[in-house]
This record gives sequence, C-alpha cells and structure tokens, in this order.
Amino acid sequence: MKAQYSNITITLHDPPLVKYPFYEFENSFLTKVSKFYDKYFNSGGAVNKYLKKIKLIYVLSDKGIEALKKRYNITNVQFLPHILDVNEIEKSTNPTNNFIYLGFIGKNKGIEYSLQLHQNILKTYPDVKYYVAGTALGHQIHYYNYLKNKYVKNVEYLGYVTDEELTETFKKATFAPILFNSYKFYQPFSGSILYSLKKGKIVLTNNVNATSELIEHGKNGLVLSGNLEKDTDVLAKIFKDKPLQENIKEEISKRLVDTFSKENVNNYFKN
Repeated sequence: MKAQYSNITITLHDPPLVKYPFYEFENSFLTKVSKFYDKYFNSGGAVNKYLKKIKLIYVLSDKGIEALKKRYNITNVQFLPHILDVNEIEKSTNPTNNFIYLGFIGKNKGIEYSLQLHQNILKTYPDVKYYVAGTALGHQIHYYNYLKNKYVKNVEYLGYVTDEELTETFKKATFAPILFNSYKFYQPFSGSILYSLKKGKIVLTNNVNATSELIEHGKNGLVLSGNLEKDTDVLAKIFKDKPLQENIKEEISKRLVDTFSKENVNNYFKN
C-alpha cells in the first residue's frame, strides 16, 4: 500500500481495519495508545491517503463495504465473494445431534453462550456431545481454562488439531454453533462459518456483524435469539425434524455453489 501504485488491488477481510494498529511500537503502552487513536480518530487520516490511491479494494461482504466507505469516504470498493473449491463441499450424513465449534477461543466469540445452550439441551437430549476445536492466545487462555472447568458434561476440548483430526471430528457432528458479539468498530467475514458450511454442518449463529449475509434462518442454517429457553426450544424442534435438517443441508450445498464457486467469483473481478 505504501508503494502508492495505482494498479494495485487488495482484499480486506476485516473492514474497515486495514492494519491494526496502523502504527506499531515496541512499547506496549504506546501500541495501546495507537489502537485507541485508530479506533476513535481514524489514525489522523493516515490510512485514507493510501486507500484512495489504490485501484480497487475488494471486500467479502456488503456490510464491510458500507463500513469501509463510511470510515474512509472512498468509492473504490467492490464486493468479491470468498472463493471455494466446490469439489470440497460435503453433505453431512451424521445421524447425531452433536455440536462442533471451530476457531479461536475468546470472549468475543460467543462460545460460552453455545456451551450454556448445549448444557441446557442435555436435559432433554442427554447424549448430545460438543467438540470444541480451537485454542486461546494471550490473556484469553484464562478464559479458556474457565470454560473447561465450568462446562464439562459431554464436552470435549480438543485444543489444536491437525487437518486430518479436524476432518474426522467434523464427521461426528451435525451442528456448528458459531456466535459473535456485535462489533461496532469492524465487520469481519467469518471463515469459520464458511468452513463449517463447506463441511455440511448446520450453522447456529446470531444476527450480528455480517452473519446475515451467510446464514438465512431456517433455510441454510439457524439464527439464534440469545434467549436460552427460546433457543433450546428451536433446537429441540429441529432435532426431531430430520426432513428439515435434510432440506437445510441441500440448501447449504446449493448456496455455496451459487455464490462461492470460481465461476461466480470470476464475475466480480474488474479490469
């Protein structure tokens, strides 16, 4: 970006974040100040001058485009779907109601609510297992240990797993709870949701950030309300409704091909 070439195109995954913080320091306090400056004072306009000189900025969601345009007052922004190899799309055939979580462990991920939901559903469905594939970094390690100590029944905390182990674990589950806090500062695109869909899992998420652009309730996944009793009822109903589960899985495959195939993604590229 700092080369200021007008023929450069870039893709942003967490708009409007470009580099966070834009100015880094070895001193941790100064880095925190820099992050604050980025967040509330837009880096003093330092980012804008680079973005405006770039030919085109691709963003993975409409909400991300909105956030980028609003923050930097730019127009050289274009939607570009994430690309998938359609040959890797799977249709889950697992008959269980097991859960799997994939991703980093942190308070902003909404994982604790999904663990609460799982513990609640065990009252009616005592055999449902929850596989947690992922680890925590830095100060979030304490939070991860707290979760492991509090939510124990039928939960397997796998930590880091290899690709082969992850593939085998995904085969054991039908549902993938991937929830988030509402991020006021940026609009990330969830790679975990897309990966879980590719694996044929029925994603359980919430309507925050850009998740509504990936999941439509009752069509290719479920959007939870955040009310424990209501969401437990929603899950209990879909556990019983195997035809609905099959319809959702079919729709998952269809939408992935229609939206994320290389043929469709190619239509969004501009010269």
